[in-house]
Amino acid sequence: MSQKRAQAVEIALAELRRAGGYQRGLAARLARTHGGGASTWERAVADARTTYAAEVNED
Repeated sequence: MSQKRAQAVEIALAELRRAGGYQRGLAARLARTHGGGASTWERAVADARTTYAAEVNED
């Protein structure tokens, strides 16, 4: 995973943690806020959702 992608995943993961889970339109909002393509953020959100689900299941 590239450094840019890892950073995007971390941003998305922080947003998931803050919101308490996935919210529809998250990738589009992150693309508007941080720049970059929607598909890039969709992949980052998908990866972050996997990590977030694992964290939630640990608790």
